[in-house]
Amino acid sequence: MRIKGIAKISAAALVCALAFAATAYGAAVPPDAVGRSYEKAVSTLADRDIVTGDVDGLFYPDSNLTRAQFCTIIVKAMRAPAATVNGTPSQDVKKSGFPDLSGYAWAEGYISYAVDKGVVTGYPDGSFKPGNNVNMNELITMTLRAAGYSDAALGGVWPENYVAKAGDIGALTGLTAPLPEYATKWMAAQLIYNVLSRIEEANPPETAPPEGDASPAETPAASAITFVTGAFDADITTFAGKSFASDVKVLRYGLKADYSKDMTLPENAADYLEDTIYKYKDVETPAWCEFEGDKIKRLILPRDVGFSGRAYGVIKNIVSVTDSQGGAADGFVMLAAGRAVTWAGDPGLAKENVPSKDRYDGGQLFELQLRNGQATSAASAVNESDKTKFGKPRVAIPGEVGSKGKFTEIVSKTGNVVTLDSGDGDAAIFEIKDKAAVYFLGADGEYSVGTLSAVREKAFVRLYDVSDNEDKSVDVVIVREE
Repeated sequence: MRIKGIAKISAAALVCALAFAATAYGAAVPPDAVGRSYEKAVSTLADRDIVTGDVDGLFYPDSNLTRAQFCTIIVKAMRAPAATVNGTPSQDVKKSGFPDLSGYAWAEGYISYAVDKGVVTGYPDGSFKPGNNVNMNELITMTLRAAGYSDAALGGVWPENYVAKAGDIGALTGLTAPLPEYATKWMAAQLIYNVLSRIEEANPPETAPPEGDASPAETPAASAITFVTGAFDADITTFAGKSFASDVKVLRYGLKADYSKDMTLPENAADYLEDTIYKYKDVETPAWCEFEGDKIKRLILPRDVGFSGRAYGVIKNIVSVTDSQGGAADGFVMLAAGRAVTWAGDPGLAKENVPSKDRYDGGQLFELQLRNGQATSAASAVNESDKTKFGKPRVAIPGEVGSKGKFTEIVSKTGNVVTLDSGDGDAAIFEIKDKAAVYFLGADGEYSVGTLSAVREKAFVRLYDVSDNEDKSVDVVIVREE
């Protein structure tokens, strides 16, 4: 069986513009879907940024979808983390490994995610054929797999097993009978809409790591783990050349100097601390690995290793954690590079250099200087009108652009270009990068990871440049709930 993948909803549309989406906080229904039997399906999916219109605002409901296009749509319905499928200013997306994706960089992260989740596979010759039209059997199969069904659970013979199950659960309601050989855009929207609640139930939002120290429920048996020395890659997708399982777990124990193949690891889970894989970019270290097939399922790492460099993000909270030497330290619970991470303060970080809540809870971006996974300083990434800094200052901290230290309304948006209400009569126009990190500040004062679809007309935002200091280029956006 061969299941195909994603499509660009018209080569320019998915990538360049949410053309028919959104004035205010709802998506407009494209004119060629209004009054049709599938209007509710298209409207619902558009409002969630699962489907988009073409650059002219039309949906073209009777056109076919490619494998690449439908992969993108179904992965959006699965609520994949933006950092995973789009990358971030500091990390590229995970590559799928298919050799025929030249010209499909916009789809690479979505294809890789769909493959990892078992939603789609390539052809026996190793290709993906992203430009092939997705047929109806493939459309049904991918949709049901995204909703939690599997070949093993269904049994039977493909594609009859998936088509039959689709009929049983009402997934085919509203589609034409008999089903055509190739799926159209409106059929794809209707099918996903019919099982959207099942897809969302099967794909709950990614769980944030514990805010503070937490021990695992269990530890791997000594006979199940292997001593390995190697390095994490820059995109944090491999260690020592081995890929991670999608649910990889990281535990911290001991110091790097004590790691060897002859060391004895404790059996008590309370001796370990849980961590996240996203703290180890470019880190070289010894480790103990538990494998699942050829992928790493669990890693035990020294406490005194971690990313060294700068991290930019919003601070959710300051909590008490254990530092690399086993002592108490302030921990920065941060959303950085589109992920939730807790960084321990370095033992040398003075208490007075830890920002207070009134400095980090209003949409302010922060820069942490990190050494071996611990923060040696914390500085607010501010514009020229606000020079307040915490910790050891640098000569130039990438700063806020356009929004001038406060949330500012987007008065218009075309593609990734936004115009702010500058308040002084001058146009304030900025380009939001495709890999921009987006964070959402809720009415309750809590931060969460957002998506580019939240950057809309009438939204109030703070914009930051943290990579190239080009005044009109933005790679971090904080959106405030109104």
